[in-house]
Amino acid sequence: MSSSDTRVVVSIQASGFEDKPWEGHLATGVLVRSDQVLVQSLSPEAIQEAEGIEVLVVPLPLGKGGRVERLAVERVQRAFTRPSKGTGEFAVIDLANASRHRPAVGPVVDVELDAALNQHDGDLWAALETVGAVEPGLRDALTQTVLREMPEVERTQRKPRVHAAPPANVDHVVCPPLDICKTTRGT
Repeated sequence: MSSSDTRVVVSIQASGFEDKPWEGHLATGVLVRSDQVLVQSLSPEAIQEAEGIEVLVVPLPLGKGGRVERLAVERVQRAFTRPSKGTGEFAVIDLANASRHRPAVGPVVDVELDAALNQHDGDLWAALETVGAVEPGLRDALTQTVLREMPEVERTQRKPRVHAAPPANVDHVVCPPLDICKTTRGT
């Protein structure tokens, strides 16, 4: 499966719901940089009530688009798309570690985004869709079904793939799999 067939969506999770991510899901977000997530509806109350939050980066289709990642949150910055009206609250979440997945947001021209935000009454997702920065329907891609499949997918991903190297016809059998040794013998 090529990376162009993969969509990446983010679940903002209350910590401690690894076995029941559908219960820990607080909001849907989008990866805007490898180390930053944008989320429209993450209330401060939800953050305070949770005993910490984490970000679940979910490549879709699940189990075929790459590894699911559980990443720690370093900082949450709250802002408004329409500050003069106090509406359109959103949050930018800085991750403690970068995701290996490609961000799901394309480049945006500020005046076009401002116009789209006005058109959609501060709805950030709708505005990003309007300007072509995110794929239409991405915010609805993280369904209860996907969240319920997550524990099994994560368990499967944690199992290491063990490969047994065939015996080499050489005396120094440690070097080939380590790939750190210089060859000093002639071939």
